[in-house]
Amino acid sequence: MLRYAVIGMGAVGGFYGIRLAGAGARVQFLVRHDTERVRADGLHLRSPEGDVRLATPDVAADWDELEPSDVLLVATKATANDEVRARLAEHATRLLGPGGGILLAQNGIGAEPGFADAAPGREVLGGLAFLCSRRVGPGRIEHLDYGALTVAAHALGEQPAGITPLMEGVAADLRATGTEVILDEDLVRARWRKLMWNIPFNPLSVILDADTDVLVSDPSTVQLIGTVMAEVAAAAAAEGRDLPVGLAELLLAATRRMAPYATSMKLDWDAGRPMEVDALLGAPLLRAARSGTAMPATTVLHQQLAFLDARAQGGVQPAG
Repeated sequence: MLRYAVIGMGAVGGFYGIRLAGAGARVQFLVRHDTERVRADGLHLRSPEGDVRLATPDVAADWDELEPSDVLLVATKATANDEVRARLAEHATRLLGPGGGILLAQNGIGAEPGFADAAPGREVLGGLAFLCSRRVGPGRIEHLDYGALTVAAHALGEQPAGITPLMEGVAADLRATGTEVILDEDLVRARWRKLMWNIPFNPLSVILDADTDVLVSDPSTVQLIGTVMAEVAAAAAAEGRDLPVGLAELLLAATRRMAPYATSMKLDWDAGRPMEVDALLGAPLLRAARSGTAMPATTVLHQQLAFLDARAQGGVQPAG
């Protein structure tokens, strides 16, 4: 199995990293807060597919303590990308050999080129998780439902990169944990496909203060979700990435089967953390504008979320 270092021990990085380590992979975890507590108490994954406890995990408190790996699994929030890229640029040569790479498991579109610039000569993969999980305490992850990971490779000019050996190696390791892995030849298409779910559900969960089960139980909300999904499909098609016919209906059906779930953006909002407004809405809207594609419903969601996020972070003050 490949050697991994997990950067971002939240719901996504914790889920995949703990499962990999539990299946025998060498995994090091960057834990910058509560480091000693995690070292003493271990890492815990509670899952309907089987609990995993790592009694003596390999934990680093800072990038300087990380050891060379084959894959850096970066699962931080997109709001931390500037900081992560700066640290990556400082440590990439030491941590990753010529055959190594970065697996960027986060939401949004268009972040991979920045990571490729920070680690020249290293492969950058995008990881798109269809996963319901949450961090419930230091070193503790609760898995609720699903768990599949789509993996695709970044290529210069955002061209389809095909299936690379590193993708196949990561897939083999994750499949050994019981995780479903889909390898996609086109990263941009895969990102637009994930955004078809993320763009409506994440913002609406905050704006309407509702979990996924509530959102799909109301006909008016379902109609709005469908409108936003159609806008995402049009924006993807304008970039030459046609999404499968009937994908919106499949995603709605999967959400109806999903255990009631608070989206990652809703969890950030409830905790007072910055939301991934630019990654999930700003970047797709910029791409749509460049292709001449109108996304009016998505624009309204973006405007509302930007206001809420700015106010929560102290950036909007009442007049007078």
